[in-house]
Amino acid sequence: MSAPDEPFHVLHVDDDPAVLDLTSAFLDREVDWSITTEAEPSPEAALTRVVDGEVDCIISDYDMPGMNGLDVFEAVRDRGVEVPFILYTGKGSEEIASQALNAGVTGYLQKGGPDQQRRLANRVQHVLDDRRTQAVADRYSTVLEALGYPIYVVDDEGRFDFVNEEFAALTGYDRSTIIGSRPSLIKDDAAVDRAESELGTILSSDGPDISRFSVGIVPKDGEPIRCRDHMAALPYDGECFEGSVGILRDVSTERRRERELEHKTRAMDEAPIGITMVDPSRSDDPMTYVNDRFVELTGYERDESIGRNCRFLQGEETCPERVRTLREAIDTGEPTSVTLRNYRANGEMFWNRVSIAPIRDEHGEIIRWVGFQEDVTEDKNHQLELKRQNARLERLASVLSHDLRNPLTVAQGELELARLADGTGEEHLDAVVDAHGRIEGIVEDLLELVRGPDGELVPELLSLGRMANRCWEGLDDRNATLRVETDRTLRADPRRFQRLLTNLLGNAVDHGGDAVTVTVGTTDGGFYVADDGPGIPDRERERVFDVGYSTADDGTGFGLDIVREFAEDHGWTVTISESDAGGARFEITGIEE
Repeated sequence: MSAPDEPFHVLHVDDDPAVLDLTSAFLDREVDWSITTEAEPSPEAALTRVVDGEVDCIISDYDMPGMNGLDVFEAVRDRGVEVPFILYTGKGSEEIASQALNAGVTGYLQKGGPDQQRRLANRVQHVLDDRRTQAVADRYSTVLEALGYPIYVVDDEGRFDFVNEEFAALTGYDRSTIIGSRPSLIKDDAAVDRAESELGTILSSDGPDISRFSVGIVPKDGEPIRCRDHMAALPYDGECFEGSVGILRDVSTERRRERELEHKTRAMDEAPIGITMVDPSRSDDPMTYVNDRFVELTGYERDESIGRNCRFLQGEETCPERVRTLREAIDTGEPTSVTLRNYRANGEMFWNRVSIAPIRDEHGEIIRWVGFQEDVTEDKNHQLELKRQNARLERLASVLSHDLRNPLTVAQGELELARLADGTGEEHLDAVVDAHGRIEGIVEDLLELVRGPDGELVPELLSLGRMANRCWEGLDDRNATLRVETDRTLRADPRRFQRLLTNLLGNAVDHGGDAVTVTVGTTDGGFYVADDGPGIPDRERERVFDVGYSTADDGTGFGLDIVREFAEDHGWTVTISESDAGGARFEITGIEE
């Protein structure tokens, strides 16, 4: 399981790359947590990833070659991996749904449009919320468990009615052996007499409520243990004595325990997130403990918080649905996490990531609720700003792809009609056509930059020579010559690599002259594209990757920026130098063998 401060790892298994790309983008946008979505088209390869790496959630298609989704689920479980498993399939039926749910999958969803994508994102959100809550609770469970001491309850007949695990560990006996036996099992006669005398003092009309006295405990094995007994009578009405309760403290280790307790309490008090404890046995579930960070986070002092239900942090813009999620989790006794608007003592609103988890006794009864609060306002605002920026980019992409292209198409059509209607002024019409072509190139490059990479990289083994020849065929190369002096293969995303190589070859043709010779060759750890044209002066080499920079009359100024961006997507580096023939040489390095 990922640690509370680490990104979650989601593995998506589907033989359709388009579905993998779309789902990954949708999860990145919709899920609140920081996640890393790993796409895997091969079920067999996915199983290797599950065993070799840490995975927090698996999403799987049903109908795939070799193995279906339920086969993958069973193989994951057979390998001892217990992670949430969501079946997300385009081949839905009641029979498949029944099989999936009976097998124990976490969720079953059918593929569809945006609504189904949102349902999947919501299901993943709930799964990750639960796992993060559990991780947070696990982190602090040792602190809470360390607060216990050996405890016993003796009934009105003088027999042990209850002892906790700490008591059993102290005495060396199993709890089943102690319960029902008399104190003489673990005490000598003198200790038994002393305990009875102290109990009599407590039950007297003018006696204390609690008696503290030294007692020797005789364990099953080993030497007697000197302890301090804190004894009190169980509450009772009238003359009906119900028994006594006591807490033992090993005085030989008392100071050590006190130091440990001080450290544990200090750890909770000074923890970097807000910690609260709630007593569900009291009316309206009041808080019984808050740490320093909670005071700092909310602006409320301890005495203003303890004894109150934490709803006082809610306000006008607090989402009722998320509050209801917390209440439903408390009603069902399940941990959960939500992010909601809360308000500080000064009225300032902040985004609070609230995680709650139950603390149960040995009988499974909830005796406390522990809550963790994290101020995620900065992260939330960052997410909102990213969404606004993405929306603006989408609007820009829409304008480029539709509003600008449509009039260009009309203008090009009108130019053709003008040529047919009037044979004069051809040179002017040719200039307009060239200008339109440049605008079209700018639109294409801007769309590439605005929309960015299309999903995650899906590397394939590619032949550098074959890719170079394919890209060359699409260029208006005039009298230019291509020389491929390599048989190297490399792993790269086909679409990105084709665009990168096309831009490098096209740049060489555009700036090298009509008869330029372009060479593609291999280097240690990479490859190069070189030409015998006029080259690039030293003073200009730092600028060639800048957006908008171009020395060609019809250049867009975006081509080399796209080269650098797509190279960085692969973890590669692009450098410029002079070729052996005095032209430009672009070298791509950092490619794994």
